[in-house]
Amino acid sequence: MNGNLRWYYVTRGLMVLAWVGLMALLGTPREIMLVGAVLMAAFYLWLPRSGRYVIRTDRPLSPLLRDEREHAISSRAATYAFVAMLVPLAAAVLVASLRGQDAVSTDLISSIIAVSMTVWFVASFWLRRKT
Repeated sequence: MNGNLRWYYVTRGLMVLAWVGLMALLGTPREIMLVGAVLMAAFYLWLPRSGRYVIRTDRPLSPLLRDEREHAISSRAATYAFVAMLVPLAAAVLVASLRGQDAVSTDLISSIIAVSMTVWFVASFWLRRKT
């Protein structure tokens, strides 16, 4: 364990335990709690090594900070995702109104949201890949 990130790991471990406790109170099956806890722990262990954050050891409880490059990448990926959601959604509303329909299908809206989320993930990883 990196001594500089000790409190980060301790607090994230407590967050995982709190999540497991909440899931236990809600009656979630043990398999789901175990998978969720392992995924959360792996995610928290990966974050300091991901290269996405600047590590500030002078802030023991929240040492991971985003720099200007990360802010720019996140903003750009979010813009792409917003456009990928807004244009098809506006088109769906326009087509529905031209057909005389009062509503747009929830399946269509869910699909548009799923596509925009995919655009965000792909754009985020693609922009980080570039130097």
